Amino acid sequence: MSSSKPAITESFAVPPLGCNCTIIGDPECKDAIVVDPGGDVNKILAKLRYYGLTLKRVLITHGHLDHVQGGKELKEKTNCEIIMHQDDLGLYERVADQCRDFGVMNIATDGLPKPDAFVSDGDVIRWSPSFSCKCVHTPGHTPGSTSYYFPECALVCPGDTLFQGSVGRTSWAGIRSLQGTSDSQQLVGSIRNKLFDLPDDTVVISGHGEHTTIGDEKKYNPYVR
Repeated sequence: MSSSKPAITESFAVPPLGCNCTIIGDPECKDAIVVDPGGDVNKILAKLRYYGLTLKRVLITHGHLDHVQGGKELKEKTNCEIIMHQDDLGLYERVADQCRDFGVMNIATDGLPKPDAFVSDGDVIRWSPSFSCKCVHTPGHTPGSTSYYFPECALVCPGDTLFQGSVGRTSWAGIRSLQGTSDSQQLVGSIRNKLFDLPDDTVVISGHGEHTTIGDEKKYNPYVR
């Protein structure tokens, strides 16, 4: 069943490192997904209330601290599910070490909640009667990096795999907790072989910075041309 109304979508930067947190909601049944709740949970909850949405699931693109820390409080306050790829569980569980290495306050001092479910490449989450999400495993930035493609909305949230005119970081000199967790060749392969298979008009809501489109990145991104 397709909705007669477009999905509610809003993306905004949250602390501690300016991650783009994205809310996607069904305007009819009012169920919602939040992608990458890095922090400022009060703002996220205020946005959900403004739209009259009920948070059902948090989708984590990868296990870096700036994309996951708000999930704990959101789960406590909404009883939402937390979903991610299992290959990033180790990073997720060591978020305190990441905070130490980046000089960022650890707001989940007693640890993050255990994920409720793990996704694999090709999984489809039917998160409302009218909208779905395809999980695309795009490793490289991290082993379990996953891009979430919302076909009815023509948008994808790739986390830090793909940016406007750039790609995700794979060098972690001086960052002990992330040593050996990234692969630059794998990252470029994920973009070329998976993200670039999406329709050209797909809007890309990256983990940081401005939005772009798959078509523009195919044409202009110097790292994957």
